Amino acid sequence: MPSAQNFSHDLSHAQQLALLDALMRTALSDHYGLDGPAARVELQQYEDNAVWRITPAGGDSSFVARLSVRDGRPEPQQRSEMRWLESLAATHTVAVPEPVTTTTGNYVVPIDVPGHNEAATLALLHWLPGTAEPPYNQPGTAHEMGIATAHLHQHAATIALPDFDRPAWNETTILHRGHALTSPNAHTQLGADGTATLRKIAELITPALQQGSSRDRGRIHGDLHRENMIALPGSGSGVGLIDFDDCGTGHYLLDIATVLSSIHRIAHKTPGAYEEFARAYLDGYTQIRPLPNDWARLLEPYLLLRDAFILNFVTTAAPVNADVASWGPRRITGIVAHMQAYLEGHTYPGTLPS
Repeated sequence: MPSAQNFSHDLSHAQQLALLDALMRTALSDHYGLDGPAARVELQQYEDNAVWRITPAGGDSSFVARLSVRDGRPEPQQRSEMRWLESLAATHTVAVPEPVTTTTGNYVVPIDVPGHNEAATLALLHWLPGTAEPPYNQPGTAHEMGIATAHLHQHAATIALPDFDRPAWNETTILHRGHALTSPNAHTQLGADGTATLRKIAELITPALQQGSSRDRGRIHGDLHRENMIALPGSGSGVGLIDFDDCGTGHYLLDIATVLSSIHRIAHKTPGAYEEFARAYLDGYTQIRPLPNDWARLLEPYLLLRDAFILNFVTTAAPVNADVASWGPRRITGIVAHMQAYLEGHTYPGTLPS
């Protein structure tokens, strides 16, 4: 059977999408009782997953179809993701995409992709209506983002999900065993100086990342940046959360740092804008639950851990995905520069005054 690389290297980006689109439409017909060929399909992204908005012909509601092609989570892990989303939706505390099961009651459909040595997996979810990436400086938005994050963590802290099978996101999996520090291909992308910088960062922040009690850890979103937040329709309706593909277990500060880091990247050029957002976001969070212990001191190492997570993603995806390759190298350069400045004694971007 052809290797997994043949799919990425023997087909152009457009050819890959055309093939995946056809496979996804067939699965909609075969497994979900939808008319795949007649549905309106709108591509949302194609990185490690291909994600489409699906609107059935004559239908009023839409769905999200996610086909995991590269390094997708095994089926048991995807089922755990769907069970968490189902449980979250049932609480009505935070809006999330609710899973759609197949006609036989399954959460995930395996799909054979020509040129791939293992089955890809398809999941279907209800489309969460609203405005993606709500303006961070719109009155009330930061507060609602904080409330949504806190409800997510409160669910994790209070509602058990037996057999939750998802990755652990910590200093071991993201730093010491992460792709950026273990793959020769990643070392080529980072360069010798970048690789050495990341190794120093890993050694330096690991003790801080190991601190905290079990109360500070639980189920987390794992990739809670601003583009994975949705302003729900209607004034004062709040903020919903999408794209749980990287959900797992870890310190709640990793989610918090991810939100703050994503806002800092666009707000830092306006004096005081980021700090104003952060205050409102954290106020919203503490309206629902307390912040993790010693959060102010530990936020900086978790901002660094978040950027290491991004380095893992970019160095994995850029060689096989044209979209990531178009912006990935610049992101690597920027993150490495920030890490080098941190090693020289500068405060890491996104860190808040004590």
